[in-house]
Amino acid sequence: MRHAQGVSSPLRVLVVSNMVPSAEVPQYGVFVTRQTRALEQNGCIVEIAGLERRETGRVGSLRKYAGLRRSGARAATRMQPDVVLGHYLAPTALMTRRAAKAAGVPYVLVAHGGDVTHLERSAALRGGLRRAIRGAAAVVAVSPDLADRLRAVYPGLDVDVINTGVDRVLFRPGSADLSPWGGEPPRPLIVQIGNLIERKNPERLARAAQRLFAERGGGELWIAGSGPLEERLRGLTGVRLLGSVEPEQVPVLLRAADAAALVALSEGYGLGALEAMACGVPLVVSETAPVVRDLPATAAVAVDPTSEDAILDGLRAALEMPREDPAGQARADAQADLVQARRMLDLLAGVAGRPA
Repeated sequence: MRHAQGVSSPLRVLVVSNMVPSAEVPQYGVFVTRQTRALEQNGCIVEIAGLERRETGRVGSLRKYAGLRRSGARAATRMQPDVVLGHYLAPTALMTRRAAKAAGVPYVLVAHGGDVTHLERSAALRGGLRRAIRGAAAVVAVSPDLADRLRAVYPGLDVDVINTGVDRVLFRPGSADLSPWGGEPPRPLIVQIGNLIERKNPERLARAAQRLFAERGGGELWIAGSGPLEERLRGLTGVRLLGSVEPEQVPVLLRAADAAALVALSEGYGLGALEAMACGVPLVVSETAPVVRDLPATAAVAVDPTSEDAILDGLRAALEMPREDPAGQARADAQADLVQARRMLDLLAGVAGRPA
């Protein structure tokens, strides 16, 4: 514990993450930088050692993670943190452990979803990361469901549950200026925030939305994100692909929507649904997303994400729901990033042997 004339100094936290935003992919790991900001607002000194780029293939992956291992260890040596916080287990747990060893401090790991899926599927990966994961002073999952899955992978592992929370300064009800996207669209407007990948289920959503628009004589589905399914979705009637959108523009899109959709086939938590609710927008959400337990029925419609008919019914129902549901706003306040960051700070301070 550091002291200056008897006064405790702020907790110093080094964050190691394989996902941080960049100009090219502004949404990539934005939850990491938002939690970092919330920790700083709670009085911490925080530095990030992270990867801004995605590299595919074995050689590219080895190169980028070797770079993260070096940068994390250098940052730890320079910063001398009280604790290291690693986001994403596979394989970032190894880089986090290395950084903590360089500084001679404990480390905490956070599981987000896809990393646990990788561990479930690969015995070799489970074995390779066992020492790093079990050596952590604490392991955190972003949802109770994910915590249960992680305990099944490593029996007896103690797992805390803390999500990154929703930024209530950005994600709140209000007006929306759609001029950057050409102004007022046909109504109803359905918005989905998420990359164009199979897991996010955009094709099934697009077909359901097209059926809705045929019933109502118009409307559009806007999808903010990019990915390998872009070519299959491009040119579909009533579907507009916005590409990557700056994080600060996401709440603008949500506030402009008549309904939001998060019908992913799988999610570690599903923070995007919480962000839509925080903006006061009725939404359709996958019944399998862990976030469902944090969404009141007056603010969200839970559906089977594998059923196009169920998604269509959910869109119909959401469009009949009032905006700015009071229960939804109260739940968003309870899940605010500052609230969740305070919980994380208490855990980190305890691990570091410091007062929070």
